[in-house]
Amino acid sequence: MSELVLSEIASPDDLKVSIGNYCSGVVVVTAQASDGALYAMTCQSFHSLSLDPPLVAYFAGKGSRSYAALRRLDDYAINVLAEDQEELAMRFARSGPDKWAGTGWTSDRFGQPHLHGCIANISCRTYAEYDGGDHLIHVGRVNAITHDAGKAPLLFFRSRFTRLERAVSG
Repeated sequence: MSELVLSEIASPDDLKVSIGNYCSGVVVVTAQASDGALYAMTCQSFHSLSLDPPLVAYFAGKGSRSYAALRRLDDYAINVLAEDQEELAMRFARSGPDKWAGTGWTSDRFGQPHLHGCIANISCRTYAEYDGGDHLIHVGRVNAITHDAGKAPLLFFRSRFTRLERAVSG
């Protein structure tokens, strides 16, 4: 076990290493503009925020070009990735014009793209956005949810993708 030296002010690197010990799920935020253009970005900073009203939040770096496009749209979907969707997470984490090529998806009743094979697809409408230092905190009101309880999640831990070692039971 490595020793952590405490200081009054944690460096960004110290914080990154420490928080990297917190396992998180992986989502892809997707949206389709009225002109048919598709947008998406991978995000592992996603959380439930409120049950009443139903709110979720994800956090995007202020320099993210994908988020710059997504934040202009009111409606979007959060796609919670299953353990076999690491390639999809990597595809939407990169910049590039053809991220959607060969990706299976369908539009929800709000016109937003739901990726196939996910654990959950959450249709949202922008509720608020807050400053969070070098990130923006995007809050969405949940309009609808579909889910598949029979799948295990794709996880992110210590700067890499991982999977649950035990079976997920309903």
